[in-house]
Amino acid sequence: DFDMMDDGDPEVPPQFSCEACEGEMYPEYYKGVHGYEYRIEDRIGSREESTE
Repeated sequence: DFDMMDDGDPEVPPQFSCEACEGEMYPEYYKGVHGYEYRIEDRIGSREESTE
């Protein structure tokens, strides 16, 4: 389970690096062991707001 291996902030979704382009990858949906739910549209929305 990703939450058990990650000692980072439980409010931040698990993220990975693409082996092909080294870009950031996030799950479309993930519910962590601490009860946090992550949705990709939440992540995309925060990026769009920060670029405006």
